[in-house]
Amino acid sequence: MSNNVGKEAVTRTGISLDQALLSEFDTWLIEKNFPNRSEGIRYLIREKLDQEVLLTTPDFIVVGSLTYVFDHHTFDCTLKLIEIQHNFEDLIISTMHAHITHKLCLETIFLRGQQQSVKKLANSILALKGVLKGQLYLIPSD
Repeated sequence: MSNNVGKEAVTRTGISLDQALLSEFDTWLIEKNFPNRSEGIRYLIREKLDQEVLLTTPDFIVVGSLTYVFDHHTFDCTLKLIEIQHNFEDLIISTMHAHITHKLCLETIFLRGQQQSVKKLANSILALKGVLKGQLYLIPSD
């Protein structure tokens, strides 16, 4: 029986980089705690390929999170946030709510669904009066 059962084959390859770019990459690897150049390059390739899928395939199924800060003293903001979440309940896996200050709250919504629907939900929330800032992070789902 082979020792490679369940393992993907790895192919070695070489790349040429100018010294300035390689130094910058090595600094990035250290800052991000990558154990070696190969892991960093694999990570960057996967990230770029995922972004290409997201840019070119709006109906692709994604998972991700929408994190935003809102002023719960803004008239109707909390009620509108709840209403939007109920309107998109099929996309929402879970939510987490935290109080930052007496007036500000941080909320994260974990999402799964068709990319264009997830973006519609995010845009509906981020455009609300009282939502001060936020960010949507998407990953293509396999």
